Amino acid sequence: MSGPFGKPLASALALLLASSPALAEGPAKPLTATEKEAAVREKAPVWLAEFDVPSVGIAYIEDGEIAWVRHFGFQQWGYPANEETLYNVASLTKPVTAEIVMRYVEAGTISLDMKLADHHVEEDVANDPRIHMLTPRLVMNHRTGFTNWRYQTDDVLQFSRDPDTETEYSGEGYEWMMKAVEKATGEDWVAASRALVFDPIGMKFTSYTRTKYFAHRTALPYKAGEPVFDRIHSEPIASDDMRTTAREYARFLLDVWEGDAVSPGLRQQQRTIKHYLTYKPACKGEEKAAFCPVNEGWGLGWFIYQWDDRTVIEHSGGDVGEVTIAFYDPDAKRGAVILTNGANGSKVIDRLIGVLDGEGHFADYVMSPY
Repeated sequence: MSGPFGKPLASALALLLASSPALAEGPAKPLTATEKEAAVREKAPVWLAEFDVPSVGIAYIEDGEIAWVRHFGFQQWGYPANEETLYNVASLTKPVTAEIVMRYVEAGTISLDMKLADHHVEEDVANDPRIHMLTPRLVMNHRTGFTNWRYQTDDVLQFSRDPDTETEYSGEGYEWMMKAVEKATGEDWVAASRALVFDPIGMKFTSYTRTKYFAHRTALPYKAGEPVFDRIHSEPIASDDMRTTAREYARFLLDVWEGDAVSPGLRQQQRTIKHYLTYKPACKGEEKAAFCPVNEGWGLGWFIYQWDDRTVIEHSGGDVGEVTIAFYDPDAKRGAVILTNGANGSKVIDRLIGVLDGEGHFADYVMSPY
């Protein structure tokens, strides 16, 4: 799952101002971090109950630092969500995988244009000459020509179009890239994730695979009326099912966009949009809604929104019973990580973005039903 979670709803910020006299004075003035926290404390439990979502973990970033982290609800019945709660972040795994690749590129170990087929080949397409076009750059731009998952093509991996002709979100591309990078570097992916990203950033609990820290810390996915399988892997999945906490993913977000592990030139490539893409019908065609970005599309591993006065870098995730998002404005140095373990998590996330980014274009874009 990728892109914003636009749903029909009233302005969350307006609701907060109407219900909170202390906030109603001077509604045109942006809320401070402290006021946003107070608003979230008031409304998050209400939204969890309203939309039947077990819990939410929120890390709010302001001035390039984690301003506060709060949790509401239960990670499992009887276990309140807390700072050590490990959420399955679904496709928020992909930016972490992309960052490992970027750090290998920075070190000169591999290149963005390395031919993946020189190091790993998937058997289903071994005889298709188009495999030699696949590179880390195309994978992170979602230009491989693959669908998201091979189950969409009768459980056989196949090209739905030529590589680098159209943008189509693909987890399969990430899985191929991970395997090729492992072969090219000779390093185990889980060990590399720890050495290159998790340990330097201080992501003690985060992991692609089960660790000793998972006991009593995992947030169970939930969807009313359906049994939901809690996926914890013994082998890494490049595109899905990583476990992390709200604070640790916020540290990751800041290390990527405020740190110096990757050179400014390489970061600039990462946030450059080469192909316009929108998930909003109102932003397609010549007549675009007022909230639409001037440009939007995939960078390397992240979705980029560009307005005249700001840029927002974002990725979201969603599987059955869990919905997540991380976003950051590198100019305002403001953003958030929001993790839920409920199928209706997007409804809670939408409203929280209305509070946390209520003075910006991004909230208007996300909250629009069109």
